[in-house]
Amino acid sequence: MTPRRAIGIDLGGTNIKGGIVDRDGRILHREEMQTGAERGPDPVIDDLAELVRRLGSAAPSPFKGEGRGEGQSGAGVVGVGLATPGPLDLRNGRIIHAANLPGWKDVPIRDALAKKTGLRVTLENDANAAAFGELSSGAGRGCQHMALLTLGTGVGAGVIVDGRLLHGHFDNAAELGHMILVVNGSPCPCGQRGCLERYASADAVVRRVRDEGPREPQVEIVSAADVARRAAEGDATCRRVWDEACLYLAVACVNIQHAYNSQRIILGGGLSLAGDFLLEPVRRHLHEQTWRLHDDVPEVLLAGLGSDAGLVGAGTLALANRE
Repeated sequence: MTPRRAIGIDLGGTNIKGGIVDRDGRILHREEMQTGAERGPDPVIDDLAELVRRLGSAAPSPFKGEGRGEGQSGAGVVGVGLATPGPLDLRNGRIIHAANLPGWKDVPIRDALAKKTGLRVTLENDANAAAFGELSSGAGRGCQHMALLTLGTGVGAGVIVDGRLLHGHFDNAAELGHMILVVNGSPCPCGQRGCLERYASADAVVRRVRDEGPREPQVEIVSAADVARRAAEGDATCRRVWDEACLYLAVACVNIQHAYNSQRIILGGGLSLAGDFLLEPVRRHLHEQTWRLHDDVPEVLLAGLGSDAGLVGAGTLALANRE
């Protein structure tokens, strides 16, 4: 019997990642290309269709091992999973308006790609797909209730309840990066003020350190990794901003705890590359901030799949929809 596989695609503003994924979340063959989103939707959808054709015809090779990125490919492809920025209209398979895909409004991407490839296409929000990837073969494996926070340019999120993605009535549940933590706080591009992502994203910690004013000429802060490094070295401003970001994340975890009663909350994205330097203060603040009425504090973990989570999640979602 031919093993069941699907093609997973993670469509980003800069790059497109594609691969053949099996039901265990292993990437058996992969490709990556530039998006060129400024060309508009039609040329990019053509590129996606060509990528699907290349992946689907990839030559089989003998199975070599259990690790991701090894194995055979090309046979038994049952569909395509497509992870894209949102917000999305999942019922009709449309991108409503993707901020990092300029000019992409009301794009019927699911049906357009299905028509060009002859394969069933499962469309999902990129953060949701990443959450499903972590559930399938990452830090959420074996868990039925979890949430993922991706801490990058903003804060993306996905929530799993009873082993299934939470979508909500408007298909946009779990926009946790836009929970308001500071009333009348920092303006967010979404139109609200005081959103989590304005205080605890990778971009936020850099911006907040820079906003403190001039620094030593030899010290350049260009990334969250710079902030973490300087904080570890004892820089007072970086230490304060970093610890405040961890506190905001912990408060967000308390809110997730009460809203969804998750077993695990997984931290991914660029900020999570700091490892225990992020994880330990978030855990400490969480236990300081949460209630004492019941011992239902979620476990906080680092993501296990890194930048592959969206691709893996898209592929495994396509497989799940065919079972």
